[in-house]
Amino acid sequence: MKTLRQHWKRISVGILALSLMWGWAPPVQAQSGSAGTTSLMNIGASARALGMGRAYVALADEPAAVYWNPAALDIIPRISFALFHAPLYEGALYDFIGFVYPTLQFGTIGIGYARIGVGDIPVVDEFNSRMGSSSFITSELYIGYGKKLPYNLSAGVTFKVDQEQFTYLNFVTRGIGLDIGLLYSSPFDNTLLRNVNIGFTLQNIIPPELKLGVRQEQLPRQFRIGFMKLIPVGLSGKVRITLDYAQSQFEPGRIHVGTEYQFRDLGTLRIGFDRNNVSVGAGIKYRFMEIDYSFGNLSYQGDWPILHRFALRFNIGKSREELIRIAEERRKQRERELVEMTKEEERRRFIETHLQLGQKLLKEHKYFDAATEFQMVISEDPFNKTAKALLDSANTLIQQELEKRQEQLIAQAVDKELAKENKRFVQLHFEKGNLYLQQKRFTEALMEFNLALERSPNDPIILQAIRTTKRRLNAEVRRLLVQARNEYNNGNTAEALRLLSEALVLSPEDKQLKKEVDALANRIKVQQYIQQALQLYDQGQYEQALALFEEALQLDPANEVLRRYVERTRLGLGKGSQELDPEAERQYFAATDLFLAGKYEEALKIWREIAKKYPYNQKVQDAIKKAEDLLRRTQQQQ
Repeated sequence: MKTLRQHWKRISVGILALSLMWGWAPPVQAQSGSAGTTSLMNIGASARALGMGRAYVALADEPAAVYWNPAALDIIPRISFALFHAPLYEGALYDFIGFVYPTLQFGTIGIGYARIGVGDIPVVDEFNSRMGSSSFITSELYIGYGKKLPYNLSAGVTFKVDQEQFTYLNFVTRGIGLDIGLLYSSPFDNTLLRNVNIGFTLQNIIPPELKLGVRQEQLPRQFRIGFMKLIPVGLSGKVRITLDYAQSQFEPGRIHVGTEYQFRDLGTLRIGFDRNNVSVGAGIKYRFMEIDYSFGNLSYQGDWPILHRFALRFNIGKSREELIRIAEERRKQRERELVEMTKEEERRRFIETHLQLGQKLLKEHKYFDAATEFQMVISEDPFNKTAKALLDSANTLIQQELEKRQEQLIAQAVDKELAKENKRFVQLHFEKGNLYLQQKRFTEALMEFNLALERSPNDPIILQAIRTTKRRLNAEVRRLLVQARNEYNNGNTAEALRLLSEALVLSPEDKQLKKEVDALANRIKVQQYIQQALQLYDQGQYEQALALFEEALQLDPANEVLRRYVERTRLGLGKGSQELDPEAERQYFAATDLFLAGKYEEALKIWREIAKKYPYNQKVQDAIKKAEDLLRRTQQQQ
């Protein structure tokens, strides 16, 4: 058995051969040393990415984002589980497994594991005698996190654990590394910048350091910046174009280009250029499962045959948007339940308060007031046995008091028959007044009670009924006022006016109430005038618009907005007096050419820009109106 150093010289030949397959050559040194090398993991996981020439930094919306760009983790819509397999050269195998778990508020977590293994490597001594065989395994464990930030920016970080193992001599080495990434999604809505992503990663910002036997290496830093543009194709397809530039610490810069055509949500075709190599791929989706395939050459010199790569992805559960919608529905449901609970609690307190007050009034011999309280309880809780029993008692006592008073009047009367007729009259109108009161028809109730009072002056029960009716009428008026103000503040002016009118019917002599109703009616009328005037103004009918603006200003003289509209409309009456400058005139005729060529939207856009500077130029306004009308008719026909 030779020394460790001698064995390493022999064994390293097998490792060096494998390394050369990927275009990197680690320094095999029998003594010691360190140098920057490119990890075997530089291939990158994902058959989709490899099919697009590894131009993937701005598009990595799958579990392999832990490698390509951790910032893209938070654009992955749902829980995803991915498997990747690629047979390499000389029996080497490359596998990746990844899992992504998005949350609604705290970003997205991703975990991945990549492994490249070579088995049956012959180990020989200096006489070329075989001493056995070994395996060489290199792997990376990824723990990534991505989070959306303000201004359409996402950021992410991936913590890595690299490991290399040579089984013959039981050599194992591990190193810790760190990647960072950013992703920017364009918020602009114009044709050029819509659906654009820009991605950036810096891999090995903390480089893993590995030492396998006497072989020591530090993985190099690598910078990548990428661009992605999505272009809709017809009604059913879309094309994604990607472009990456990669610069390694010890290698020249590389350009990667890829494109992907997706038909609906069913299948995709891909082609990419990885430096001077062409790669192609395809994918198919069925329900929650996606299958991807690609093939191409990993050797930039074309020394090795084309390789096949396969990937399988499972999209599990509901998407982030669906979860947000469900969470929003749950929140609304909780709010509704809380409102119902609050209403029920208020109802319970209402019942308890009025029941206790009615019992107190009953003990104080204020029978009519007590009966009113019990009736209010029953209106909220029709099956309240206590309130019903107490109401019957109160009504009985009221009748007894009323009967007692009428009997006294009959006994004192000279004309007994007239007194008995008065008794029947009083009882009839008292009962009708009580019925109206229960129906909240306060005016009719007061009329009936007053008729009864005329035949039975100073009757304490009737006087009590009149006081209670007035008190409840005032309370109802106040309630209507508060509700009307709330409706007005919420923009429901018509409902506010209806409520105030109803309050005015109940209290027609209330001067303050009438003043408030008139003020609200004026504000509603002003709004109506403004709406009509604005429509006329937009149509260029300045004279009619000016008349309505001036009428509204008379109703609301302190309204400065109205005053400015009056001034603008008066300026607009000088039809065409606002002349265009030469540049605006040139743009006007350019828009006219577009309009005649059938490009109505483009023409309208230019005319509207001119109108911002020259809002009172009649020919510009006429052109805008004509284009809008034509577009409206075209849309209706479609």
